[in-house]
Amino acid sequence: MPKGAASSEAQAGVERWRRHIEYFWTPNDAQLLALANGYNDDPRFKARFDKIHPELAAFIREAVQVYLSLRK
Repeated sequence: MPKGAASSEAQAGVERWRRHIEYFWTPNDAQLLALANGYNDDPRFKARFDKIHPELAAFIREAVQVYLSLRK
C-alpha cells in the first residue's frame, strides 16, 4: 500500500487475485470492477478488510481500476 495502487507490486497482486478468481469463474472487466467495488461498498466485506487495514478495501478498488485501465 505505501507504494500506491499503480505500483508493480500492487498490480502483481491484482493479477494474482484475478487468476485465482478464474479457477471458479471468468469475470469480464465490468464484473471484476464490481467485485472490487463490493469489497469497499458492502459493509460485511469492508469490515473484514478493515481488520487488516482501515484503507485496504478502497486500495483494492483503486488497484483494480488501475489494472483495468492498463489492460485497454
